[in-house]
Amino acid sequence: MLLKLPTRVIQFPRRPLVMGIVNVNDDSFSGDGTLDFEKAIALARSQVEAGADIIDVGAESARTNREAVPVQEELRRFSEFLKRWEEIGRTARPRDEEQVWPPILSANTWRSEVVQGVLESGNVELINDMSALPTGRNAELCAAHGAAILIMHSVGEPKVPHFQKQWPDVMAELERFFREKIALACAAGLSEDAIILDPGMTSPNNVMQI
Repeated sequence: MLLKLPTRVIQFPRRPLVMGIVNVNDDSFSGDGTLDFEKAIALARSQVEAGADIIDVGAESARTNREAVPVQEELRRFSEFLKRWEEIGRTARPRDEEQVWPPILSANTWRSEVVQGVLESGNVELINDMSALPTGRNAELCAAHGAAILIMHSVGEPKVPHFQKQWPDVMAELERFFREKIALACAAGLSEDAIILDPGMTSPNNVMQI
């Protein structure tokens, strides 16, 4: 199995990839967000030095009780972080020989205008699409830039609550959903080797809440 990225290929089997998360926002539900870019870069550096293979950067909270950040503001936050990202590759060192190096930079976003903007930066290798790929547009952009895409199971537009959605068989729902999304991404020009699947959050009693 392979993971195809713009300029390299990650081969499996290998040890699992470790993802560090950096929230460049001031309302992260996990409470660790910051609009101080020095702090954001320092956090990314510490995660890389601890062995992270992927750094996933989000410039907008996924909280559904907040309005969506304007596109230009989300792009500005990404831009400020991306200006400093290459410093990490130049000055940090891998923890061991199995760590992916340089680390994969992932952008957690959903609107195609932002996806296009971050991919044009040249540093982002993976789009973590929290919108669950409702159309093929984000996959088309990834294909055009050679980037991979992570598709998370979801039931509707981000920033909108979708509570108490239930299925009698969670696994059957995931299989149905991902077959549809893989076909959509491949039709947009991506190969299956450039697609990562995220089942989202599941809870007991065959209930999935997003």
